[in-house]
Amino acid sequence: MKNRTLVNLVFLFLVVVTSSCRKKNELIEVEIPKRETFVVEKKSVLGQEKVKTKQGPFEMHSLSFQYEEIENLFKPEDLALHYGTIHLDYANRLNTAIHGTPYVTDSLTAILTKVTPAQAEITNLAGAYYNHNFFWQSINKNTTTSPNTGLSALISSSFGSYANLKAEITRIAVEFEGSGWLWLVVDHRNNLTLVTTENNGNPISMRLGKPLLVIDLWEHAYLPTYKNDKEKYIKALLPHLNWEFANQKLND
Repeated sequence: MKNRTLVNLVFLFLVVVTSSCRKKNELIEVEIPKRETFVVEKKSVLGQEKVKTKQGPFEMHSLSFQYEEIENLFKPEDLALHYGTIHLDYANRLNTAIHGTPYVTDSLTAILTKVTPAQAEITNLAGAYYNHNFFWQSINKNTTTSPNTGLSALISSSFGSYANLKAEITRIAVEFEGSGWLWLVVDHRNNLTLVTTENNGNPISMRLGKPLLVIDLWEHAYLPTYKNDKEKYIKALLPHLNWEFANQKLND
């Protein structure tokens, strides 16, 4: 009897061990978590992230592209000069000019609509700061943006076609003499029109309508990269016009 019990115990032990070994050797399919994608923030070697105003309510808006991302349009060092020196200087001088005035608590648009002809310095600096901000937003590093249905309809009714609009932009820009800006504007009759403003004038202060896009025609915008070939500058810029921004502004 004892021997039979012992045999049964040994058998039971072998069954347990065999079963345990079999379970250990079984392949269990386990879903491996996907590795997270780490987004590395791009930074310009020319330090555009460090471009900051000294003080005051108006700051430098970050660009939607790195200097190096639109090398087919501007040389990075030329962009660094335009944004990081010229635009920054306008921003700093505007903050200084409005210090201690009622304008210090106003929005930029309010300043542009309220400033008086006697305050020429504030008018000029506010315009320069506004226009440059609008210009950077009018540029897209990609060349694939396009007018939406509503804007396309306005382009067709006002210019006949998108090709005609581009040709007219080129013609007006090349013929423009001096320093200024070329704007695509929705006027008060809801028509699209191209208007130029001298120096740092803009459609807001001049009440010309709602701006959708702007091209900087000051020499500092194109001379370093394109020398005196303004037409080459405009033709290089046209594919980079930010129609996504224009679509948004149309609906604002």
